[in-house]
Amino acid sequence: MTQPMALVASLGAALLFLAACSSGKAPNFPRENDTINASEQQTGERLFVETRFAEYFAAHMTGVNDPLAVGDPVVAQVQSTNGPLPGPFAGNSMNCRSCHFVVEFQGVSGAGNRTYSDFIDHSPLPLAMGNFTSTPRNAMQMVGSLQSRGGPTFLHFDGQFNDPADLVKTTLTGRNFGWGPAQTQEAIAHIAKIIREDDGNNIPAQEYGENLPYSTIFLGTAANIPKDVQLAPQFRLDVTTASDDEIVNLVARLIAEYMRGLLFKQDEFGRYYSSPYDVFVRINHLPVQPKAGESTAQYNQRLLSAVNGLSNPTFVDGTYGRFQYHAQTFQFGATELAGLKIFLSAANNAADGSQHAGNCAACHAAPNFTDFAFHNTGVTQEEYDNANGTTAFMNLKFPTLDQRNQNFDQYMPVSAAHPNATEQFRHHAVAGQPQFADLGLWNIYLNPDVPNPQADLKSVVCANAQNCTVDQGLAGTIAQFKTPMLRDLEDSAPYFHNGSALKFNDVVQFYVRSSTLARAGALRNAPAEFRGMSLSDADVAAVAAFLAALTEDYDDA
Repeated sequence: MTQPMALVASLGAALLFLAACSSGKAPNFPRENDTINASEQQTGERLFVETRFAEYFAAHMTGVNDPLAVGDPVVAQVQSTNGPLPGPFAGNSMNCRSCHFVVEFQGVSGAGNRTYSDFIDHSPLPLAMGNFTSTPRNAMQMVGSLQSRGGPTFLHFDGQFNDPADLVKTTLTGRNFGWGPAQTQEAIAHIAKIIREDDGNNIPAQEYGENLPYSTIFLGTAANIPKDVQLAPQFRLDVTTASDDEIVNLVARLIAEYMRGLLFKQDEFGRYYSSPYDVFVRINHLPVQPKAGESTAQYNQRLLSAVNGLSNPTFVDGTYGRFQYHAQTFQFGATELAGLKIFLSAANNAADGSQHAGNCAACHAAPNFTDFAFHNTGVTQEEYDNANGTTAFMNLKFPTLDQRNQNFDQYMPVSAAHPNATEQFRHHAVAGQPQFADLGLWNIYLNPDVPNPQADLKSVVCANAQNCTVDQGLAGTIAQFKTPMLRDLEDSAPYFHNGSALKFNDVVQFYVRSSTLARAGALRNAPAEFRGMSLSDADVAAVAAFLAALTEDYDDA
């Protein structure tokens, strides 16, 4: 953007904000990057909802363009914590949106919009494999997962991927789509066949406006290709001459481009504006994002100082806007402000939970409300102890790095190189089967079957490990999981990697319990951040109210 254009945009945004505040409405800024890679994202979404890539379709199809006689039972219904819901893809087979929903249940009681997440504690699998009848964890929300950041990108709860295209390709050819660890090449051949032989006469083609075969879209030269699906030259491919791998790699790249566009609402300068919290920050002239050269930790301290300095805050009530997709009031009042202060505050040498300090921002740093890194909050320990008895996780023995490498199949996740691995430490706890525990990042870090993210992971692990010379810090990764973004948390319940918390109150009460264990030395591999946490039951309602104030009407529009 040229300087004159930037100045006009800046002035326009400022005037829009002032007008919104004076009229009692939430500010609504345009996003500068709404049209970047729009064609690739449009085609990526069509591929994202494509139901013919799954193993079930390959095994039951009569032709690439023929409907299934009987759909995969796993998509007939959608399981939720409130009971089963009718499956939006019933009669078909698995696709990406079978676990990453957005508006499919808009207005449905007990369901509603999603931030590309599901409704259950562990996502469904088309076929039982090994020790699994469902995925190891639930579907982490995708919105904001590719938000710009200062450090490396990690995807999935355990950091298995540092590149979205790698994640997509592995998913499409893996067990989430019904393919076994020895079927990767079969899956690639099948997906390439769908792309080559698709005739464009199907629901995804109709919904995304082109009614053209993938082969035509991918080639990108036909005169009748609409502008909104005209792929840039670097994304084009002649599928009649391309290899199966080249076709699937392009499919993965296009879905990755679609994923890049899944962001919470921001103005043209990357400033969030859509939640009651964002409105409160703006109308009280609080800092909305770090200054140039300022770390997120420094920004959060500056924000806390500014919040504590408010003598007569302007609260957000219903006159500033209303939610279209949520029953709650669009508000940020005294309770939410108290919760914000607890959220940002750190305790000094906490000996109990009396200091009203959550130190939440140490991991969930504003304005993204995540550090995009990994921490052990104690979720795995609580799950394991609930199944196997108090202190059971503290006494559980884990192999050293050498022992793990020498007995890969006994300890590690399944892969093409190790199709018979037990994944005992990537499995949720089960009563009566104490071998199962989900150790999160431990399964991925220094795993030779997952080479791509290792350099990035090591830089993060060794930056935080007290001693990275012993097994390169492996012990410090026990039960660590990626920090989720808290924006629009309302639309990604149930919470934590195992879906063990249903409501905001449950989340905060968990931290009261877990931080108490940490202070007593009874939380294994406790995070350093817990030393600054001093929460009690008296803080639960305020922090929960603040979390609710991060809600926005996300609808992928």
